[in-house]
Amino acid sequence: MRYPPHLWNKPAFDIRRTRFRRLVLSIALAVLLIGASPSPAHAGVMDRVKQWFELPGQVDNLREQYDTTRQQLQDATKQMDEAARQSRETIEQYRESEQRLREENERLAKQNEQLAQAISGLQEAERARSDRSRRTWILIWTAAGLVAMYFVSSRLFRLLLRSKHS
Repeated sequence: MRYPPHLWNKPAFDIRRTRFRRLVLSIALAVLLIGASPSPAHAGVMDRVKQWFELPGQVDNLREQYDTTRQQLQDATKQMDEAARQSRETIEQYRESEQRLREENERLAKQNEQLAQAISGLQEAERARSDRSRRTWILIWTAAGLVAMYFVSSRLFRLLLRSKHS
């Protein structure tokens, strides 16, 4: 508790101040004396007092551990953010690649359909040519057969006529 400067010169304030100093010094002296010659009965109390005085160091250790853990968490968060960004980029690349492949598939499907139509047209043309060729050969063999039969029948007819006349 702070007192305004105009009260510092008053005797009551000095008395209080002196009493407070004496009280603090006597507590410190008592703690030192108890700590200097600990009896077995006061060992638990001394351990507690030591632990109490060690608390600021433990708090500092905990604070350092907290800061270290927080830094590790921030690093891990940064790594996860980077991994997420890379994943999004990779997903976007896969989507673009997939879209490109779909378009290429559609183009190739159309091309396959056109090729199938062309092949079908060529096969039809080949069948028509084959049919014409077969008909032509049938016509040629039929004509040759008719000519051969004409000659054979004319010879037979002559023989027959000669045999009747003779």
